[in-house]
Amino acid sequence: MKSIGAKIGILSSLPLAAIGLSQDQHNAAAVVARNKEKNIAKSSSRPVLSRQCLAHRSAVISDVSIHQASDVKGLGAFATGRIACGTYLGDYSGESMTHNEVRARFWNKRDPDIADQKWAESRRARNQSITGDYIFELQDGSFVCAEDGDLSSWTRFMNHAFDDDRECNVKAFMQTETGGDIHRYPRFFAIRDIEEGEELQYNYGSMFYSEIPGSVQ
Repeated sequence: MKSIGAKIGILSSLPLAAIGLSQDQHNAAAVVARNKEKNIAKSSSRPVLSRQCLAHRSAVISDVSIHQASDVKGLGAFATGRIACGTYLGDYSGESMTHNEVRARFWNKRDPDIADQKWAESRRARNQSITGDYIFELQDGSFVCAEDGDLSSWTRFMNHAFDDDRECNVKAFMQTETGGDIHRYPRFFAIRDIEEGEELQYNYGSMFYSEIPGSVQ
């Protein structure tokens, strides 16, 4: 894997404060863990993303291999070389959405307007699914959705593993700072040394963490 340069200290020793969530916010924060695991059968029938989409192309650039993890999990992200603990892997990037847009497009809590209808038409025309399984709320109240493969990075392919499992080798942090720049999207870091060929996995249920004071160089 190509090193992007940013590294973090020994993450397991850092105090991490989870952000409290309202019911609607909980729907967003836990949606990957809840929907992906509950709707595994549905995910197998989703459109296959083109290898030319941004999500796949970004994996090539980052030297991450995207291939079948298992019949249950589907695709996964795998290390193509040894990754040191603390290595920055990538952002959870994608399509920015407001809370109002999410309520109409995924939660059925608002009637879709013309903009929502055009958005849905665009996804269908490009063979992109509309499940709401990839949305996360940011600290400013907006959301990032990584479901659209044309607008998201390879990190969308990472699967779930519980914190106490050896397979959990990646963690996402919010509000990290590198060289004075504050990063608003979740950023992924290796929390232990990862060997070539290992699947990159993180705990979906612990997506949101507070800023890590002074830990990112």
